[in-house]
Amino acid sequence: MVLAACACAAGRCASQRSTNEERDLAPWGENVKAVLCDFAAYAYFLIAAPLLILIEPLCISRLGAIARYFFAAGLVPDSDRARFDVAVTSTRRLRDSVLVEIALVILTYGVIVGLIHHVPSEEIPGWYKSGGSGSSTFSVAGWWHALVSLPLLLILFSGWLWRLSPWGRFLWRMSRLDLRLIAAHPDHAAGLQFVGFSLRAFSLLGFAFGTIMAGMVANRVVHEGVPLTTYTHLILALVVCVVILFSGPLLVFTATLFQEKVRGTLAYGALATSQGLQFERKWLKRSESLDESVLEVSDFSATTDLYQVVSNVYAMGVIPLDLRNLLLLILSTLLPFVPVLLMALPFDVILQELAGLLL
Repeated sequence: MVLAACACAAGRCASQRSTNEERDLAPWGENVKAVLCDFAAYAYFLIAAPLLILIEPLCISRLGAIARYFFAAGLVPDSDRARFDVAVTSTRRLRDSVLVEIALVILTYGVIVGLIHHVPSEEIPGWYKSGGSGSSTFSVAGWWHALVSLPLLLILFSGWLWRLSPWGRFLWRMSRLDLRLIAAHPDHAAGLQFVGFSLRAFSLLGFAFGTIMAGMVANRVVHEGVPLTTYTHLILALVVCVVILFSGPLLVFTATLFQEKVRGTLAYGALATSQGLQFERKWLKRSESLDESVLEVSDFSATTDLYQVVSNVYAMGVIPLDLRNLLLLILSTLLPFVPVLLMALPFDVILQELAGLLL
């Protein structure tokens, strides 16, 4: 009897210990599941962060090519060559400044400390905490995310925002030079349309920014059932901010291009008027009838060619921005939201739509 009682007690102790272990391990299982289902984590650290690192040489190379083209195209006069060289050198020095990088690291960790102390506990993901969502103690994964992963992403993000400052400063200094602009240039930007190709260099950066927001939206849409339409205004705000951020530096040429357009309109307009008056006096006031062979006279082709040149002046814009480059930037920013849209739609609805297109 004594042995039976001891065995029974030992069994109950083992059962209780097993139950306690399962209860202790339950939060770990929940945390692992939460991490694996966190779309924001995938977006941040598998796509956005590597992309922010990998696109740096490509983007800087393209911006460097645009900067060199100011001199290669003959836009910079010899009298401004020294100022151009100083602008290039100072821009590189600011871009590679170690002090700025140290300041960004300090600022980033200051922001992280502020977030840890001021973000409400219920807003922090459950896998951040060692005892589940009800605990106030950070897990190993939570501390790693707070002290390593998230700061790395913020440093990369703020680093790219900083790089826009030297680029905008360089363009501003170029706009202060006495550039050799041509109002009748076929690019309709007096020869400065090439500067707008910087948006192509920033398109991958827009994709990275869109990925960061798409990850956050995906969590709310998939896990909490929030309609995707709820975030329409937020997505539009992101697109507007990206467009302003990357195309805003191009506005430094607005005053220069406006002055060039006014000058070109007056100069080329007077030339077109003079040519037109001569053409009319010679051909439209004749009393004799004209046959079709007249159209082969050089006066007609010369006048047509001149008017085509003048039309370039009147069609000239005051911002060196091409619509195709702008659309590429917008589409790159919106592309990460396509998977979120597919996840928000029921699978049977997608099949019905595809069947409707095929049948």
